[in-house]
Amino acid sequence: MSNKHFRIIFLFILIGLTGESFAQKAMKPTPGNPLIKDEFFNNIPLVNVLAVMEKKYQLKIDYDKEEVKPYTITYWFTNETFLDGLKAVFKKVPLKFYLDENDVIHIAGKNKKIETVVDRKFDGQPTRADFTLTGRIVDATSGENLPFATVAIKGAKAGSQTNVDGHFTLLKVPSDTVTLEVSYVGFVTRLFHLNPKLNLEDLKIEIEPAIGTLEEVTVMEKKTEVLKANEIVGMIKMTPRNIARLPNVGERDPFRAFQLMPGVSASNESSSGLYVRGGTPDQTLVLYDGFTVYHVDHLFGFFSAFNYNAIKDIQLYKGGFDARFGGRISAVAEITGKEGNKKEFNAGVDLSLLSTNAYIETPLGEKFTFLVAGRRSWKGPLYKKLFERFTSENSNQNQPATGLPGGSGRNPFGSFGQQQVASSYFYDLNSKLTYRPTKNDIVSLSLYNGTDNMDNSSSSSLTGFGRPGGGFGGGRGFNTATNDVSNWGNLGGSLKWSRQWGDKFYSNALISYSNYYSNRDNSRLMTITRDSVNRDVRIGQIEDNNLSDVTAKMDFEWKLLPNNQLDFGWQATRNNIKYTYSQNDTIKVLDRNDTGSTYTAYVQDQIKIFGSRLHINPGIRMTYFDVTQKNYFEPRLSANFNVTQKLKLKGAAGIYYQFVKQINREDISQGNRNFWVLSNSSTLPVTRSKHLILGGSYETSDYLIDVEFYQKKSTDVTEYTLRFVPQLNRMLAASETFFNGDETINGVDVLIQKKFGDFNGWIGYTLAEAKRKISAFSDKPYYSDQDVRHQFKIVGSYKYKKWDFAATWIYSTGRPYTSILGAYQVTLLDGTVRNFTNPSDKNANRFPAYHRMDVSATYNFSPRFNVGFSVFNLYNRTNVWYKRFQVITDDDLTILQTTNVNYLGFTPNVTITWKLK
Repeated sequence: MSNKHFRIIFLFILIGLTGESFAQKAMKPTPGNPLIKDEFFNNIPLVNVLAVMEKKYQLKIDYDKEEVKPYTITYWFTNETFLDGLKAVFKKVPLKFYLDENDVIHIAGKNKKIETVVDRKFDGQPTRADFTLTGRIVDATSGENLPFATVAIKGAKAGSQTNVDGHFTLLKVPSDTVTLEVSYVGFVTRLFHLNPKLNLEDLKIEIEPAIGTLEEVTVMEKKTEVLKANEIVGMIKMTPRNIARLPNVGERDPFRAFQLMPGVSASNESSSGLYVRGGTPDQTLVLYDGFTVYHVDHLFGFFSAFNYNAIKDIQLYKGGFDARFGGRISAVAEITGKEGNKKEFNAGVDLSLLSTNAYIETPLGEKFTFLVAGRRSWKGPLYKKLFERFTSENSNQNQPATGLPGGSGRNPFGSFGQQQVASSYFYDLNSKLTYRPTKNDIVSLSLYNGTDNMDNSSSSSLTGFGRPGGGFGGGRGFNTATNDVSNWGNLGGSLKWSRQWGDKFYSNALISYSNYYSNRDNSRLMTITRDSVNRDVRIGQIEDNNLSDVTAKMDFEWKLLPNNQLDFGWQATRNNIKYTYSQNDTIKVLDRNDTGSTYTAYVQDQIKIFGSRLHINPGIRMTYFDVTQKNYFEPRLSANFNVTQKLKLKGAAGIYYQFVKQINREDISQGNRNFWVLSNSSTLPVTRSKHLILGGSYETSDYLIDVEFYQKKSTDVTEYTLRFVPQLNRMLAASETFFNGDETINGVDVLIQKKFGDFNGWIGYTLAEAKRKISAFSDKPYYSDQDVRHQFKIVGSYKYKKWDFAATWIYSTGRPYTSILGAYQVTLLDGTVRNFTNPSDKNANRFPAYHRMDVSATYNFSPRFNVGFSVFNLYNRTNVWYKRFQVITDDDLTILQTTNVNYLGFTPNVTITWKLK
């Protein structure tokens, strides 16, 4: 991250910290919350204090005298409202209060449900019928609006979902005495009873998170789900609160949690990216507060780029997604960041063997909220283990050998020395400032930066060597300086304005910027000394990939009828992508600098018919790409049909295009690498994919069985290789290194979920096949790199008193790979000797099956403090990451050495979590 970027984000943090003095804002005096100028109580029973205040200030306080009788207080009310003082008192007393719509103050124990007027069914006569109801669904603890929550009229088929800002609209509500049922993943479902006395102009419905002691509440048998998997075709919904229970390597990671779902590969330990239904991570659109994140890995993939403490909501669409989303052919991950606590100052920290993660959230005055969250890795035993796993093999191959590896037992009688100082770290920073100028407007500024740095450079020397009797004496030697320096990361931000224009019309306007950068210098400078003459030789690779994205877009929601909502909008994106790839210092293999723009418009209709039993979502997305000067039409259709209350049938179909794509650079001997490029009309055509999904689900009050069959047919899928280039002594044309073809993916996902109870979890199974046909590699279709035939996952969690236990088991058949069958030497016309290899057929081999078990146990000392213990790969399974092939030559002898590079073995971790509120 540049100093300029750092200064901008640091200033943003400073604003939040200096605003802390405004965080503990005073409540405005009201008839139910009067201003107390001077009242002092010294060691007085609380029940007496409440009686005095009720009589003196005409307060209406509802409480159980026996419940508050044990407590005495000492407090001086001075020029503050009664509730501000009560709030300070209750910090030392295990009680809570609530001011209802009728100015009645309700007091109860912290673990007890406070029943208010909206929790009781209204017995009188309604005063309104067939009216439009708008409102917000809000987190009761922080005051944040909750996106994509479900709001339904109990006993009727009418319902709605909140939008990304937590607003909902219900048309033709039968009366102002109906009961609303509000549900949100990770929160307790609430029944909210309307009554004629409520102010419906700015309705706010608060729901409680299902954490800590709140889960013990059994009033009205309220429940909460760990995840939601069958509301929309191919969609999975999680909240970060639920991720805390799952085993982890070092952090509570939302992307790692999604990898436990059927249809998302979990056998790629070296990437937290989402391999969804045979697709690659670049084929998944990742949106964070509206801006695109192009790379989601930290620390070689063991962390995702997203901080658990900064996220409010995540939705993953595994396929068949609607016309609002475009530019990717596989999946969409839509992430909504936290706005910050609207009620009071809060802070927290997670401390593990890998990193520190801290956050601050606070209101700033009446109309602003602010949140900042940051992570930084540190060098402990676990970090060292991860670092060495990913770098030790690389460094070993760069070390000059004192003899023939594997081998001959010769001793050159030389002296060998090596120096290596390895260092690596990552950090990321999220911040968000939200402003609500009116009850109908929200303006938010969201910023993100994440960076990884790795330096595994070394130097070595070998002097005074030669073959005994060979005539070289001690006059030979060489010194090497090995560079292995990488840094990669993301910088992004968005400015969004949301407005509720009326009961039926809502808009979101957004401008955003995103930048991904990746630099790697993996080269060696060798100084060879022969007969006192020095010669410098540089070998290795240097890569530089830089991508920028500037986007402006508008989205509109228009509630036409109670069962009909029209969504439409437009988007303009400007991309600039640079990529250079050099070998041996002087040979520049690729040097690309591409710029292009897409201009998009979409429209879709959400229709409910047959008494809301059938939901249909037709839409179309139209994109103009200025590089090819062509229009691309993407029709979409999805539907759900509720056969009964328990049985649902569903399906989706659509066409999808991808203009910015990540290319897999084949490297058989050292493992593949990826880089981003921009499509064109010739060597890098726009990728096209057709989706077809059919499925169904059967759901009871406690269980869900969900099955989806899917097919994806893609054209103009691109791969990159240098295996067909005879020699690298010139700039290569793109047609010599990029190869295009087709890909077909077929599969089925099965999910069996136990949704509620002290013991819950799921079983997931995927049967799939992914095949590509690129004629340069093979005359016949071959298995894609990400092809995995069978994946089986079991996830279970159990709550016992203050303990949360969890375990996951993953089994996956082996991925395909291309091996090297042999090696040989050829003397070229200029007299130089070059090594050549014979590769096998493309992906003709399979790694062994992958499986592992992870377990965790968390002890909750209180809702604000817990300690978690986890073990990754409990039974220490050896899983192969990739194979390294190295050609070793000596005189007329050529040896091919094969080495397995493995994933992590048994890895324990400890995490301590504390928060102020």
